[in-house]
Amino acid sequence: MSVLASATPSRLDEARVLVELGELYDAEARLVEHLDEQPDDLDALSLYAKIKHMRGELSQAIGCWAKVHARASARVAAQTQLRAIFHLATDPEAGAGEFVALGQMQLARKPAVQLELEQAFSQFLRRRPEEARQTCDRLALRHRDRDREVYKLARLASAWIAELSGDLAEACNALEALGRERGFETDLDRVLALVGLYERIGTPERLEAALHICLYLHANFEKISVLGRLASLTQRLGREQIAREYEGQYLAAFRRRMHRPTRAEVVRVAAGQYLPLPKLVRLPLPDPALLPGSSQRERALADALSGDLAGARALLSEGESLLDQKYLADLAVLEDDLGTAVRRYLDVLRVDQDDIRIATWLLELYEQTRDPAIAAFFADPELGQLVRGALEDASRATPLRPSLFRALATLLSLQPVNPDEANHWRAHAEALSEAHRRDTSPVGRVLAAAAYHFLGTSKGLIHELWASRDPAPNRQGGSLPMTSILGNLSPELRQAIQNVFISVREYARSKFPHLTTDLRDYTYTFKITKEDEPSYGLSAGLPAAVAFLSVFLQRPVPQDVALSGIISADSHDVLVVRAVGDTEHKVKGAYNRNLRQIVLPLQNRAELAQNALVPPVVQAELVRYVADLDQAVRLVLGEDLFRAPLRDSDYQRTVAPS
Repeated sequence: MSVLASATPSRLDEARVLVELGELYDAEARLVEHLDEQPDDLDALSLYAKIKHMRGELSQAIGCWAKVHARASARVAAQTQLRAIFHLATDPEAGAGEFVALGQMQLARKPAVQLELEQAFSQFLRRRPEEARQTCDRLALRHRDRDREVYKLARLASAWIAELSGDLAEACNALEALGRERGFETDLDRVLALVGLYERIGTPERLEAALHICLYLHANFEKISVLGRLASLTQRLGREQIAREYEGQYLAAFRRRMHRPTRAEVVRVAAGQYLPLPKLVRLPLPDPALLPGSSQRERALADALSGDLAGARALLSEGESLLDQKYLADLAVLEDDLGTAVRRYLDVLRVDQDDIRIATWLLELYEQTRDPAIAAFFADPELGQLVRGALEDASRATPLRPSLFRALATLLSLQPVNPDEANHWRAHAEALSEAHRRDTSPVGRVLAAAAYHFLGTSKGLIHELWASRDPAPNRQGGSLPMTSILGNLSPELRQAIQNVFISVREYARSKFPHLTTDLRDYTYTFKITKEDEPSYGLSAGLPAAVAFLSVFLQRPVPQDVALSGIISADSHDVLVVRAVGDTEHKVKGAYNRNLRQIVLPLQNRAELAQNALVPPVVQAELVRYVADLDQAVRLVLGEDLFRAPLRDSDYQRTVAPS
């Protein structure tokens, strides 16, 4: 019976699984090879952007997304164009004038049409919606026979302003009237806008009309969000079974677009190359069903991932390949049979000295158990030298992995060489480990969820905020000078950050008096990263508040959680979290980054639940909502913080005479 994989997965498939495992270096290496051969593969370019996003290499991630966006569509959807223009109109500093910034040293003159639409949106924002619609109507009339795209854009803008003004019926009338004109009957921009209006009105007749449109779109266009709308519409119309089917299709398509592999895809890749089972079993993988014609090894791995270790062992024992022996050793690890695991791993390593995963595992186990069989193997001059070469090659390729240098130090300690060399690599490994611990749970560094606005589209982006402190002489600190707020911030955001600092300072002194007696011993600094792009808006308030509180209390912040929210001080000890925009894009950004959680304002819950860009299952898995800073602190910094004991130094300060 064959134990080979049923089909050879591509390098792109391999890279996707390696990203899920967190092995970004190996994933990137495979993607680079793939893109060298297929530079126009948008799926590969999107995965490459995801890797850069996860690493925090945001400029490269944005560059890749821009290429994907430019190549994926011949034109920008009208509604997204309007949203981009509206965004400029709502931000006077970003949108003022006849020029738009393309970079730090480049300006471009805005098209006249864009200037007129900005004017209309500005009129709307000044609470003059009728005047705004008249501006759009004049623009449409002028271009009706000259430029059909501009004509359509102006008509859609007029309908959207009616919608934003709360006149849903008039907005519907405008779009339906446009549909009666030749050439716009099945226009994608028009019908998508109309579906949104029908959903908001929500009568059975309107929902049926929206469903009819979405069925047409699903049959004729490849849009993942249409599946979400079909699921929502059939649910609201009481068609439960059909709704569940659409929801399953939507979730599968969304996960695929976000490069999250299924169990079948992971099994297929692992059947062709060794991926440690103890790591694979920890992955939250959907879709346990294997593809038809799966190989015996694939079935064995699927059994292992489902918890049937005995079934997996029975299937793998029939194979004679080195890969089967590696997985049999992994099964012994999962069953805590370390003796069998060591024996099998050593047998494998006698044949394949380049497998650094197995060599590292054995050397780490030796540090804990001093197993004589492991010592004897690595003390062998020939075998030990071959393993050393593989470890040194790997450490040159990924010089920040402490496990490689720790394994190298242990290996050298088992061989008759200069002991100083082993001590050198052990010290180096400890320094890297300390840096890794600091980076994975730092004080004052918080992930903020934002939306990056391309021309005509938005992309969720996770970036860092930093807060830090330095000793102040004579306890004259406790402040955040405006000159200590760093990064490319708008004046409004700079002022907001200082307001958040003062609010959180008073909040911390009230909520945690025993942990903040040294607050005035320091002056504080704040920085927003991605400084080659301007940062606007107030949604950085919540992550900034957590960053400041982390520094005040010297409490580390987990780096698998992002936040977004506006902070408003109701009183000295009550800081509420207010709604923000672009929540669906921010959730997609957090999911793209493979984060564990994103914290959003409770006020955004209903709006996000109704969107068609993020499946409900993903929202339930990823999003947590908060109404105030207390709830955010409990989620991010820990419930126990509110019961933290008094430190000795704080106690001395508390009882000392003033």
